[in-house]
Amino acid sequence: MNKFFWIILFIIAIGSSGSASTKDWKREESKARDLYNSGKFDEAVILLREIILSSDNDVVKRESYFWISMTYMNIGKLAQAETNLEYYLSNFSKNGQNYGEAVYQKGRLLFLQEEYELSIKQLSIFVNEYQNHPLVSNGYYWIGESLYALGQFEDSEFYFNIVLSKYKKSNKHEASTYKLRLIEHKKSELALQNLLKWSQEEYLEKLSQFRIKEKSLLQVINELEKNGGAPIKINETDEYKKLLAENDILQNRINELEQSINSSKDASSDLYNQKMEQMRLREEILRKQEEALRLLDIKLREKEKELENL
Repeated sequence: MNKFFWIILFIIAIGSSGSASTKDWKREESKARDLYNSGKFDEAVILLREIILSSDNDVVKRESYFWISMTYMNIGKLAQAETNLEYYLSNFSKNGQNYGEAVYQKGRLLFLQEEYELSIKQLSIFVNEYQNHPLVSNGYYWIGESLYALGQFEDSEFYFNIVLSKYKKSNKHEASTYKLRLIEHKKSELALQNLLKWSQEEYLEKLSQFRIKEKSLLQVINELEKNGGAPIKINETDEYKKLLAENDILQNRINELEQSINSSKDASSDLYNQKMEQMRLREEILRKQEEALRLLDIKLREKEKELENL
């Protein structure tokens, strides 16, 4: 009896030990996905690693490579995400349940790695081959984001507009609207920068021309004074001298604005106003310079007439 009793206990012990070492891996995968969806990424990684290393369920193990790559992306471990995602894409193209999304996620991962041109190529493959996938609007959005990051604003605008026009219920609809507003702001900023560059070049060119003409007029006036007649009075009380002094003040203000603009790192409305004020001051200097030359020219004509009457 005792011998039989111990045999029964041994069988029960073996059975209980076997059941303890056997896990429901499908259930473990579901638990790992719940951890992922609730934002408990570190815990999800631990469980997914266990599934990959120990599971005898090939389907669960296969899909765990996808989910662990997603989890690594969310905690910023992009190298680990890339390793697992590439393994999934390379080995499970025919039977991967999440293969379409993995193609998309590779494009998004490349964006996070700042590989914008590669991201565009990958996401273009996704939107072309998986046109009915729920994430296709996101694909167009991230193409737009990649182009935006490259400074190709008109091209990125095209893709954001695809999201707005074709996928009105997309979760990227609002983000695309916001990005289009940013593009308009960027385009305005670039237009302003080009205008400022053009106005600066034009300003320097005109100022140079004025100075050459001014020098020429002063030389002629000096020659006329040497040839006879009363000297042409250009003293501190003259309007001409007043204009030159005002121009010096304006130029100092332009220089101050230039320093402020160069030291500023944001695109605030104050910066925009400073740039516009700089343009206005340049125009004012040119106007005053023209007026100064006009006065010199008048004095020159007066001197010529005076000499004719001698």
